[in-house]
Amino acid sequence: MSNPRVSICSQVLNNSAGLKTMIQTVVSQTFKDWELVIVDDASTEDLKSAVDIFNDSRIRLIRLDTNVGVPKGINLAMKEAKGEYIGLLSSDEVITPEKLEIQVEYMDSHKGVDCVWGIPGKWEYGLRPLWEQSMLRSHNRSNEAWLRDLLNLAAPIGGASLLMKRSVMEELGYMDESLVVFSDHELYCRFFESGKTGVVLPYRFADEIKTAEKTQREIHSDKAVTELAYVREKHKIVLPKTTGKVTIGIPSYNHAKYLKDSVGSVLAQTYQDLEILILNDGGTDNFTDVVQHFHDSRIKVLAFPENMGVWDAQNQMAFRAEGEFYVPFAADDILDPTYVERCLAEFKNDPWLEMVCCHTDFINEAGEPFNVPENPMMVIPRITNLPREEQLATLHGGNKYHGVGMYRTKVISDVGGWEKQYKVIADYQMYLKILQRNTYHVIEEVLTHSRVDGKNLSLLDPERAAELPHLYHAAKKPYFRQMMKVIIATPFYELKGFSPYIQSLQETLRLLTAHGIDWRFMELSGDSYVHRARNTMCDTFLSDPDATDLFFIDSDMSWNPQAFLKMCLIPEEVIGGSYPVKNCWEAWTSIPHWQEENGVNVLKGKELGDGTALIEALVIAGGFIRIKRSALEKFRKHYPDLWYREGSSSPNNPVKQFTQFFGAQSIDHQFYGEDHMFSKHLREMGMKLYIYPNVDIVHWGYKNFPGNYDQFLRKQAMERGSPEKVELPVDKAQIIDTRTHPMKAVN
Repeated sequence: MSNPRVSICSQVLNNSAGLKTMIQTVVSQTFKDWELVIVDDASTEDLKSAVDIFNDSRIRLIRLDTNVGVPKGINLAMKEAKGEYIGLLSSDEVITPEKLEIQVEYMDSHKGVDCVWGIPGKWEYGLRPLWEQSMLRSHNRSNEAWLRDLLNLAAPIGGASLLMKRSVMEELGYMDESLVVFSDHELYCRFFESGKTGVVLPYRFADEIKTAEKTQREIHSDKAVTELAYVREKHKIVLPKTTGKVTIGIPSYNHAKYLKDSVGSVLAQTYQDLEILILNDGGTDNFTDVVQHFHDSRIKVLAFPENMGVWDAQNQMAFRAEGEFYVPFAADDILDPTYVERCLAEFKNDPWLEMVCCHTDFINEAGEPFNVPENPMMVIPRITNLPREEQLATLHGGNKYHGVGMYRTKVISDVGGWEKQYKVIADYQMYLKILQRNTYHVIEEVLTHSRVDGKNLSLLDPERAAELPHLYHAAKKPYFRQMMKVIIATPFYELKGFSPYIQSLQETLRLLTAHGIDWRFMELSGDSYVHRARNTMCDTFLSDPDATDLFFIDSDMSWNPQAFLKMCLIPEEVIGGSYPVKNCWEAWTSIPHWQEENGVNVLKGKELGDGTALIEALVIAGGFIRIKRSALEKFRKHYPDLWYREGSSSPNNPVKQFTQFFGAQSIDHQFYGEDHMFSKHLREMGMKLYIYPNVDIVHWGYKNFPGNYDQFLRKQAMERGSPEKVELPVDKAQIIDTRTHPMKAVN
């Protein structure tokens, strides 16, 4: 029997379920002339059974009695390989059916190519789709450029998407077995260093099954930092000297009155090799009159016909910048004369840096020092040159502030630019993206001055609170020490749930997964006392140190999953949905908990920044409520006497103590249900309770009772004849296609 054309090599430790999935993607290849060499690295699971299911002679399983680790295990598999070409695949990866067919056909018709791979999968190094564009220019890239990007973690080459000539792999000497995290990365460095030819094909050939979080943790672990330093030292190349041009982008939206000072501070820089882009972002002030007084050949004036927002403007200017470095500058801020010079000095000292920033202070409209009001969104001291993990852990809360940053212009395009949909946190998003790739340096001096004119202090902007939760997901939360983990808890009666509840739950869990939010579903049946069931579930929730949010949903509810997701991202500690009370004798649902005499305060509603307002309330119904961990912890501390015992004293059923978060009670001859008492205790602690109005809950029973509080208030207002007093804003969004709004030069 002749040797196969392709050998796919794999090292596996346990994970038999993942192995079956991986093998299935190999067996399903449209190209059939392959072998799969699997090294079982001393697994405790029965991998042979997982292989035998396929009954395919092309699959070889090599069992090791002693665990040797990933690189050595893969090396053993490659040394056993008989194919002309070698691919790599692990048990937590999958490949597309046409992968081998496309790659073999290309390699056969391009004999000078030594290796091909595909564009990055969604999991590779933190979801950077803009790499696809840069990587597809591989035909025109030098090996030195590839090596530089590899050493800067800016060129992901996934082993699962790769196909290399076996002769080349043998010549390179396989993987460095002293490395754990970067063994494959170091192999690719040797590939380009040796002058071999590699090409990226415009296909996504592979993806990872479940281990994106594991991948992210690994590449930022202490071991990874040590290994990366070793790889960089081993393969160091002469990097270009940092003496290039600096582009400073200044968008202005009706800020012409400040341009004289801001542009003046740029022109006064001690470093003079500058390109200065000034953009009128759809403003209607005297912008043109002001900029015509600047007589400097380095200035280029641009304009948007309509306001596109500061971050879209910065993206557009950065993508057309001629400078090696780019500074996103505000039209009303001031630079210290040495700012550019000081930042460039840091880039020269460390050629691996991708961003340098500094500290800032604040000035008022007149340019005078301004003391920012004390605010929990701003924490001093500001973030400093901490290890990358520490910087990520502090930045995710948005509570650390930098002055203006200077970026390598190429990096902005590589990470996809600023997230223009955010008004406040886009700069933080960019910091996080940079930290995915590399570290950055903070000049711990005030070199920039941020103007506060009463409108633009983002630190105090209420929209900040609405946007901050998105920082958990922007850079893929596996980086963060404080992650979001949602526990959805449902007390069941005999494990019976309405079918609309099941449908809503399934779609909700799908959305949570798609948005990178960790979740767990918790059910409890057989307890006839719902308040006791809730207390038990609270205790279980608190016993999980990673759990951050507890969401009680009764089994006779259905809801809007998108609204559920919004509720997860709102930072308030206790939020309920518009829960309708069953009333089988009414044609429409009343909401007695929330009528004005019982606690609705529309006037004190809290704007979320997306056109929706939270409503402050006295009572939150327990059938649909989200509670943050901090609220329950504060409750326990504030009410140490609210506890009870469950269980007997027998060895098999020890006594356990629970906090009575939920419990009915009679006070002054007035009966308070378990959710009333929970709300009452929280308010007595000084905690505010809120309703998210537009969850579109339906309370299922003999009749169906819909609950949309916005609609309820509108109906109530019509009956009272005063809609202007109670009408709430509804969700709305405006999408502008930048392709229809190109920049135009100002004549």
